[in-house]
Amino acid sequence: MNLVERAKQVVARKLHGSSAVFKSPETSGIPLKEVNACIKSGNYDKAERYLLRVLLADPTCIQIMPYITRVRYLKWRSTSVAAARQKSEMLATLDSMDTELQSKPVYSLEPKWLIGTTIQKQLLEEYGIENFKRTVSHGYQNFVMCSFDDPQVMQLLKTMQTHFTSEPWFNIIEVPDHVGITSRIYDDDIERHFENPAYALADPEKREIYRISVGLLWEQVRATDSFGILDSLEESEIGNPIRIWRRGKLISSDIAHSVRERNMLLESFSLDGTENLAVMEIGAGHGRLAEVFGKTTNYRYVIFDITPALYVAQWYITRLFPDAKIFTFRHFEDFKEVEQELAESRFAFLTPNQIECFPDGYFDLSINMNSLGEMRLDQVANYVVHIDRLTKKGFLSRQELHEKSNNLWLEKFPKEVFNMPCERWDLVVDKIDDFHPYFFNHVWKRKAGTLVSGVCD
Repeated sequence: MNLVERAKQVVARKLHGSSAVFKSPETSGIPLKEVNACIKSGNYDKAERYLLRVLLADPTCIQIMPYITRVRYLKWRSTSVAAARQKSEMLATLDSMDTELQSKPVYSLEPKWLIGTTIQKQLLEEYGIENFKRTVSHGYQNFVMCSFDDPQVMQLLKTMQTHFTSEPWFNIIEVPDHVGITSRIYDDDIERHFENPAYALADPEKREIYRISVGLLWEQVRATDSFGILDSLEESEIGNPIRIWRRGKLISSDIAHSVRERNMLLESFSLDGTENLAVMEIGAGHGRLAEVFGKTTNYRYVIFDITPALYVAQWYITRLFPDAKIFTFRHFEDFKEVEQELAESRFAFLTPNQIECFPDGYFDLSINMNSLGEMRLDQVANYVVHIDRLTKKGFLSRQELHEKSNNLWLEKFPKEVFNMPCERWDLVVDKIDDFHPYFFNHVWKRKAGTLVSGVCD
């Protein structure tokens, strides 16, 4: 019997004996069409009565509770002055960011990206920024590992014997308190995300697989953490994550992945985190890497990203580091207007077009995780030019293997598309990712005496 089959048996035994039965909404008789019609019209009490009738008819229908609590949560948000104020502020900031982003065509979003960002914005509007770790964050890096066919889960089970520990099986996971997101965040059917909500982690079997998978990832990163920093870190409750406790401490795949990525970059250049460097990340998701760098180094961290991710990261980091000086997004005409403030800020948040304002050699290190491969070919080339001219020391890149096709644009993107200019850069790390078998990691080191000047003139 292979490890996947054994793991399936563990999950089955964990769930065996429960009198409650998890069924699909269709087979359980949950009237989602009627419920969502009531929600749209603002009749939350009627929506809840529909759901309570299902529970009365079948008390073993355990998946009904996430739907009921979702209705109650949306009812609260509809009457909350604070929620309305936060939504208004968010939409105004997003509009300002989008206006800035559209100032140059090479940074414009294609239709497929617009679908994803539209869904993300609607999720933030409906469930609030305070729940982003249960909604948009699952489309950034915290992929819901809830199937034994998931490549990440299969890889974790395959490699667990190398650093085996029983801890993942003793970790505790909470039951989600409301439904937030369905399927992939880039699906074309936008309405389905809101008309038929079905949070995967509300399913007990999928939640068990996720619990074990996150635990396995945490232990394997912990065993290979050459800096010994993982034990000092804990998943923040800001953003309302699905909580998984390891010996009373909150853990997450985001923290685990960020630690190994941070370590990979620093190890490649014999750094220890005390060198007062400046880091640029293009496409930072909710700011998970900025969080880990902020807690384990004295580096300055600058993020360039599209909406709504830029807004989410800015919101998160400002709350995570309340005492840090932070350069929040704004329009500026000339770099000299903000040069001093940027130099004094621990974190900064900018739209991608603003990268052009920065002088050559401004950053020591640059990072892009997973997003260059989701862009148009001309956009990839543009970012490579700016990474080349701005970066003095090294560049960490993880991208999806696209020998098949780019999953967003259906263009073939060979690995070479993401290469730095070989006359100025050496490739010092080139390997398939340890846990994402469909992704590869590159670390590029700038050759001595080759800093580009005026390359974008």
